[in-house]
Amino acid sequence: MTALAKRKSRLTFETSDSVRYRGKLREVVIEASEYTAAVRLKGTRQRFEISWAGIYDRAAKIAVEKARADRKAQRKAKAAA
Repeated sequence: MTALAKRKSRLTFETSDSVRYRGKLREVVIEASEYTAAVRLKGTRQRFEISWAGIYDRAAKIAVEKARADRKAQRKAKAAA
């Protein structure tokens, strides 16, 4: 993380994922800074900022929900067999 903290130029990632916004498909752009990341759609000014800790917490919740759904599907398949 220190390399990102000492960076002098802007670090921007344009993802290959697109989102429909006001009738147009727009690419998702991530602007990384020392403590936060800003997510926006290409061609728009609206930004949503989130901390790196918040991103980690959300990813952990998604992983837990996925594991829970997988276990439930396994139980259901086992009961049907």
